[in-house]
Amino acid sequence: MEEETVVCAKCGREVPKTLYCIYCGSPLFKQEKEAKKPAPSPEGPAKPMPEPIKPKPEVKEMPAPRAATPPHLEPQVRPKPARAVPVDPEITKLMDDLRNNYIWKVKLCGVLCDDGVSEGVFTTLFEEYINKINQLGQVRNDKIGYYREEFGAKKAALDGAERKLEELKVRAAVGQISSADLEAQAPELEERIANLDLETSRLGAQLARLNDLMRDTPPRDIFDLEKTASRCLDSLDLMVTNGKVSNKLGGDLRKDLEAALNVFDGIIGDKKQREKGLRERLSTLEARYKVGEITISEFEGLKRKINAELEQIWV
Repeated sequence: MEEETVVCAKCGREVPKTLYCIYCGSPLFKQEKEAKKPAPSPEGPAKPMPEPIKPKPEVKEMPAPRAATPPHLEPQVRPKPARAVPVDPEITKLMDDLRNNYIWKVKLCGVLCDDGVSEGVFTTLFEEYINKINQLGQVRNDKIGYYREEFGAKKAALDGAERKLEELKVRAAVGQISSADLEAQAPELEERIANLDLETSRLGAQLARLNDLMRDTPPRDIFDLEKTASRCLDSLDLMVTNGKVSNKLGGDLRKDLEAALNVFDGIIGDKKQREKGLRERLSTLEARYKVGEITISEFEGLKRKINAELEQIWV
């Protein structure tokens, strides 16, 4: 009987089918077990199944936190821009006439100081302007009293209505009254507040105009009037001494000019202080240049800048 043989997978020789190869000692029984395994499919060895992809937990975007508002209270409303309130034409004419007579009176003093008018003519015109100013001033004072009283009454009523509306909103916020009660009562109060606010604005505009003697007069013109009044005041004693004006007229002029200077200073005093400060800076710069602390180019550059600021003061 022919002996059964196998081919050794390690050395490749044909050897008797035993447990081990007689040439290399490789275990033939393992080779036999491998041969008995089922052949792989034509598609190749089976690939391991991929693990199922676990869905990522959905992350919900949290909304931005909202600012807490008191219950039942309406959101704040931005303040409305200030509205232009017309001035009564009668008041406008009154103040324009008062201003013009005031300006003419000061300019007349300048003409007197320049020997451009006799004492007799000056006295006639001066008294005319003074009388007109006193007459218009009395009308102005009466109107100020009337409008001030009306403004005070309307302002008190406005404050009361605003407090009442605020009180209602707070009562609704704490639950003392319902939102329906608030909505029923608020519109009437809001309308009253709007009407009172308009009325106080109108009255305030009239008062502001009555207290603004030199409105619409350029600052440069007021500055020139102040210089005229100051020059006349400085030369007043000499005019009295030389007999150009009488002692009585000199005394009256002194009081009037001093009052005029106070009025002008109240209007343009801040501008004069600013001009004085800029001119002092200019003098300091010039001194720094003269001692060699700064160069000519630095001095000229800073000088131009200060002069530009000076030109803008009286615009």
